[in-house]
Amino acid sequence: MARLAFFDVHCHLQDSRIAHCAPLLLKQASEAGVRWFAVNGTSEEDWADVKEMSQTHSNVIPNFGLHPWWIPGRSPKWSSVLREMLEANPTAAVGEIGLDLGKRGREIDEALQLEILKEQLTIAREFNRPASIHNVRAIDPLQKLLAEMGNFPAGLIMHSFVGPADAVRGLAKHGAYFSFSGFITPLKETKARAILEQVPQDRILLETDTPDALPKVESKLLFPVPGDPASHSGDESVTKTGGGDHKSCCSGKIDGRTKVNESEMSLNHPGNITAVLKHVSSLMGISEEELSSLALENARRIFSFPGSKISC
Repeated sequence: MARLAFFDVHCHLQDSRIAHCAPLLLKQASEAGVRWFAVNGTSEEDWADVKEMSQTHSNVIPNFGLHPWWIPGRSPKWSSVLREMLEANPTAAVGEIGLDLGKRGREIDEALQLEILKEQLTIAREFNRPASIHNVRAIDPLQKLLAEMGNFPAGLIMHSFVGPADAVRGLAKHGAYFSFSGFITPLKETKARAILEQVPQDRILLETDTPDALPKVESKLLFPVPGDPASHSGDESVTKTGGGDHKSCCSGKIDGRTKVNESEMSLNHPGNITAVLKHVSSLMGISEEELSSLALENARRIFSFPGSKISC
């Protein structure tokens, strides 16, 4: 059997919980078959870290964007800085951007979130770059905004998509791809299958959202993060993606998969895209080989914009 190959279309290897482990995580995930890593920034504070990582590692695709949680900390010139970053880095896509009306997102004015998202989507279209979109309980306002703005030929990535199923076709008409992470693993199978049935095969992607979205599967299927402190449960109130205060020591030598008590794991690893593949392919009723090939081909297509590291 041919070795499976992957493209992790959304992760945060610059996150302070794992940044000092990133070279090891990249090595382990690469050995597991992950060829490319789209590392998403979340605020002006971490864009330089993402840029540096992409310059150090040829298989890292940089993404620059302002995540809705970090809108309050933006500088007055944030959009100019974003344009400058994209201009200076032709290999970069846009992300992570989006809307969040969940528990944490509701703390930030919805109208302001929409304004910031619209500006970033305008920039993505201006530079002909794909954009990775975070959406929590905000499908309706997102659809309304996209209907107003029109199609995005460079593509949109609905990151860690968990529905609703009836939104898929409308989003796809605007250029959306649908990326699945460990967040799909706890969904009821009927709901997960209903979502996957609506996704065109040429629009399906896989990701890890490392260091978050740890798949809820048997621990023997997972790659552990060395030194994982296991001091949070995945609750968004204690997770700061991109520049958080939550650090792991990343000590000890762990090579590949190690038997670990699942209750002791909290941080995700880019190698766990293999567990996402296994779960999603089972739900779809197709082989892991077929889904791996589909997702890789789709990822290469959306990331093969002019100037990218990827050649389709």
